[in-house]
Order: sequence, then C-alpha cells, then structure tokens
Amino acid sequence: MDDKKLRALLTAVQCGSFGKATAQLGYTQSAMTHLVNKLEAELGCTLLSRSSHGVRLSEEGEHLLPYMQDYLRASDALRQEAALQGESHNHVLRIGCFASIARARLPALLAKFRKLHPEIKIDVLVGGYELAAALEEERVQLALVEESCGRGFYWTPLTDAPLVAVVPPDFPWQEDTIPLERLLQETFLSCPEQYVARLLPPGSPLLEVTASDDAAILSMVAAGLGVSVLSSFSLAGYEGQVQVLPLSEPLFRRLGAAVKTPPPANSAARHFLAFLKRQYPNKPTDNP
Repeated sequence: MDDKKLRALLTAVQCGSFGKATAQLGYTQSAMTHLVNKLEAELGCTLLSRSSHGVRLSEEGEHLLPYMQDYLRASDALRQEAALQGESHNHVLRIGCFASIARARLPALLAKFRKLHPEIKIDVLVGGYELAAALEEERVQLALVEESCGRGFYWTPLTDAPLVAVVPPDFPWQEDTIPLERLLQETFLSCPEQYVARLLPPGSPLLEVTASDDAAILSMVAAGLGVSVLSSFSLAGYEGQVQVLPLSEPLFRRLGAAVKTPPPANSAARHFLAFLKRQYPNKPTDNP
C-alpha cells in the first residue's frame, strides 16, 4: 500500500476539506480526490463522508483510523532507520590489503586519510590473493592488491613496485645488479602467488613457502636458506637483515585499488578511492 494515499486522506480530514489539504501537500484537488478514491477502492470501504461543509471520516474510517495511524508511524520509523543504517554504512570502510602494502604504504596513507575524514571508521583485512574472494563476497569494499588479483573488478592502477633480489647478508656478490639467472643457481624461496614465480624456468631448485606475507620468505633468506625476488614494498621492517640487489633486467609489480562495483557517491569507499588517486596522480607506465 502506498502511504501517500493514507497521508492524503488524513490530511484532508485534519484540514476539513480537500481544498485546504491541497495547499499543505502541494497536490491539485483532482489529484487529492483521485488518491482518496483509489485508497477506498483498495480497502473496499468508504472512508470519508463528503458534504458541502467539507469532509470527515465515515464510520468505517473512524474504526480504521488507529490502524492507519499505526501504519504511517511504522512507515516513518522504517524510513528513519533505513536512513540511519545507510549513513552508518557510508561511514565504515573495510579495506583488503596485501601484507607488503600494509607494512610499507598503508599506515601513512591511513594517517593522512583520517585527518581528512575523521568520521569514517576503518577496518583492514590483511591477506594475499584470497582478497579477491573477500571483495567478491563484499567482506571488503576496496582491495589494495596487484593487478592480476584485481582482474574482473573495477581496477585503478596506482603505482609500480620494483622487484628486487633479496639474498643472505653474506652472499658473495660484488656487482651493482644481479641477473635472475644467477639467483636460480641458488635455492630459490618462492610463494605460488608471487609474480616472479611465473618467470622461473621448469626444474628450478625451489623451496616453496605457502604464505600470504613475504615476511616468512625474508626471515628464511636472512637465515641463509636461499634467495628470492620480492616487491620492494615487502622489505619494510627487514632493512639490514638481508642484502638487497637490483635486478639486471628490471621487473615491476603493478599495484592498485580494486572495487567490485563503482562506489556510491559520498560513500567511504568513494572518498578513499578519490584520496588514493590524489596520492598517486601519475599513471604507472607499462612494465618493461
């Protein structure tokens, strides 16, 4: 039932005539009459008594008046609660984020963003490629991930993170850069989700580490268990524990923001995405 009809009816009764009610509601008199007639037809009874002196509730209308008032109160309460829920939703931001980004970039970004939008509550889910499922299932509203993880979503590239060789502190190497082929002569620590894993030739001596956080690989490299190639973002907190060497042929990992659907206007996700674009105004170039 459209509550406009009930409001028209009760306003007419309160004002005593359709003419006075039209001025209050902004309807024409014919529109008011049409609404009340449709309501009476829908309920199957006469709700108003009309006379030259105006309108008043009929006997049936008087009987139904408490029910009509309850209906309108419930309708108003529903709208008010829905508005509050929508406002609350618009002020909560759930971010999914690779661990390397969470260590290297996210703290500074969130500190800046919270100064701009202190009203927005932020939750962070740190993970790996399973963040694609979290985004699809709407457990996060926005994910800061690398490009392949963002496929199938609305993707905004932000920056390219160089990939670097990480070797034990006592690794014997004097050159400024190191070729990937030289690293493959050592036990290579790799995660199936790593970008560089796709570039390794079959039969490479691997020690596979299944983890969404490169910290496990870095700890093993520091202990002398092998070498690896990781995003430069992964090194935050591990400076001095491993030796870092640029690759002879540079490789990059493109990072950006993925959303399932374009965020609604004035939503927390829309504000954060616009903020990220301002922080990374230069579009990443194509990887070499």
